Amino acid sequence: MNANSLTSAASRLTCVRAIFTIAALALAACLGWAGAVAPSRKPLKPSAEAEFPALCERDQEARKDMSNWLRETSARDEHLTDRTPRFLSQRMEHRVQLVSKAYMDFLTRHPGHAAVSSLHNTFTNDMAEMLEVIRQWEDARVAVPLSPAPWNQLAHDLIHHGRAGDAFVCFEKSLDLSPREAVYFSDYATALLLYRTDAMSHYRLSETELFERVLLTYRRGLKLEPESYEHAANYAQTFYAIKPARPADGMAAWETALKLATNEAERGEALTHLARHAIHTGKLGMARLYLDLVHEPHLDAIKETLLRRLDETAKSATKSGS
Repeated sequence: MNANSLTSAASRLTCVRAIFTIAALALAACLGWAGAVAPSRKPLKPSAEAEFPALCERDQEARKDMSNWLRETSARDEHLTDRTPRFLSQRMEHRVQLVSKAYMDFLTRHPGHAAVSSLHNTFTNDMAEMLEVIRQWEDARVAVPLSPAPWNQLAHDLIHHGRAGDAFVCFEKSLDLSPREAVYFSDYATALLLYRTDAMSHYRLSETELFERVLLTYRRGLKLEPESYEHAANYAQTFYAIKPARPADGMAAWETALKLATNEAERGEALTHLARHAIHTGKLGMARLYLDLVHEPHLDAIKETLLRRLDETAKSATKSGS
């Protein structure tokens, strides 16, 4: 074969190869393989809408983890002074910094995002308050490791800052350390009553079950200090909230409180409550007798209101009976 023939054959081979290459690229594009042969493209910047849910989840996970760390902390720890006194607050602070950085990074990529700016401010403020009360608790606890007082105070602080679930845990820890301190039972029961929606969620109780827990907790405190008017009055107040109403039990509780009253102010308070229950149950004559015994000036407004209600109830009863 001469040189011209070889050159012609080589040209034909090159042409065939080019045709096969073009066909292969077209097939790859159809089958989704273009990325394997086409030049790589720079990935698109994630949208704010795509990143937002993950950022919110990170915020909530941090709050949940910090609550769990507090719950896992042992109430009975005699070796606090042998370790870092502020271990928990430092652990929390580190987590807060990580979440705060995630917020700042998001706002750098998506400046002016109002919802995230608001969430970041809320998170920062909430965590600053949380860390402050935790540090105060740590200092008090290290001073007296087995004292229930720091736990009780922390519970009150957490309730004040909207962390009722964490507060319930701290109330329980104070009672674990001092199961014969009536005031801790009273504080715990009052918190359960005032924040009963949070309590029902925390303990997975129905409203009826929660009220029973509140009453039981108050009764445990009363058993420890049976002569305390304050504890008896707190217990009696509970019956205003209980559903369905239990006026007879409420009246009996205030009768007990009246017997424990040690001064005219306490007696007057108990008498006005007894009058209210008597009106509610239709015992109008008894209600008037109770109110006649109230002489404290600071109770005058309440007494007048109850007397008007008593007169109105009596008139209504007369009309319906005529």
